[in-house]
Amino acid sequence: MILYCDSVEKAVRIGVTSLQSVLDCPFCFWLSQRVGSAPGIFAGITVQMDSAIKAFMRPYVGRRDLPSWFPVSGEFIDISKSLYADGEGISLSGKLDALVRGDDGYWIVDYKTGKPPEKIPDYYQMQLDGYAYLLEQNHMTPIAGGCLIYFTPDRGDISHNRFPFKITPLKAKVDSSRVSPILARARRILEAESPPQRSEDCDMCMWLEQVGRILSE
Repeated sequence: MILYCDSVEKAVRIGVTSLQSVLDCPFCFWLSQRVGSAPGIFAGITVQMDSAIKAFMRPYVGRRDLPSWFPVSGEFIDISKSLYADGEGISLSGKLDALVRGDDGYWIVDYKTGKPPEKIPDYYQMQLDGYAYLLEQNHMTPIAGGCLIYFTPDRGDISHNRFPFKITPLKAKVDSSRVSPILARARRILEAESPPQRSEDCDMCMWLEQVGRILSE
């Protein structure tokens, strides 16, 4: 059973994209939940590519004859809605890019645009772990693993309204057991009467301190 938005009680809720921030800097996490995330600039082409990839894969829902470049074998599952799960007194939510039910279990797939790194960054690893947690809490097991698929602009013929891309998959193990302690920590941070201490190596906090000193002069 998948718990969609209407099935979850109103509670403190965070997304899988916030899990790593709980570890990186408790103050920034607290601030994002109390005030809202800092404004950011997102490349429109990235959003458009993500939509185009999902639209291309949508006809494959319920099928096993996936494109030759797709790195995971199995049945492509309809996962168009967000998943929710309650744990440690806090609600976690997330929306997967793609999900495949293979012979060895479910594969979590996330689309990325840009140059692939040598290894999966902590931020993306935590996202995969968070998705695994959501799937398990919604009785979708076992979890076989996760896979990031990077779409990188490549050199080649760009005539006929086509632009070549290099497709690079990065498979990863997932560990859903990491999530519950982070949710418990997130709840303690949000329930505290005063803001938590910032991390010493937090770039955003250091920038805010510099701004504060300039404005106070």
